[in-house]
Amino acid sequence: MTCILSFRIITGDKRPFLPLILCADPEEAVVEQYLDQGTLVAAYCGKVPACVAVVIPVSADQCELKALATAEEFRHRGIASAMIRFLSEHFRGKYLSIIVGTAEPAVSFYEQAGFIRFRTDPGFFTRTYSEPIYDGDFLCRDMIYLRKDL
Repeated sequence: MTCILSFRIITGDKRPFLPLILCADPEEAVVEQYLDQGTLVAAYCGKVPACVAVVIPVSADQCELKALATAEEFRHRGIASAMIRFLSEHFRGKYLSIIVGTAEPAVSFYEQAGFIRFRTDPGFFTRTYSEPIYDGDFLCRDMIYLRKDL
């Protein structure tokens, strides 16, 4: 199924997107800590949200991608990569860089999108979440931070 993507900044109620956001960040209490302070962007395939991203300000010159999630039926079609390109363009001029924290399985995705590793927070996932977090079969322990200049 081919679709033409359209990107929308969600300015109203963000709660309808919570189930998709929870695919990337599975603990609702953690998501609620940043959802309303961030910019929610949705990539639509027709009328269906295919991918969402939440970006929050970190400082005057840096923002952080807190969540990036693609609906299961739209995965492996380049939509998350298109979202990264959209975010880079959208936030260029507002910030100098964007950072993201992720587990080891997703590092290569971000590196291919132009991000560079700069820090690791050992034990982050076990400290922050009440239940173990898995990415596929991989038990997430350490948060790996990457940065991309905008």
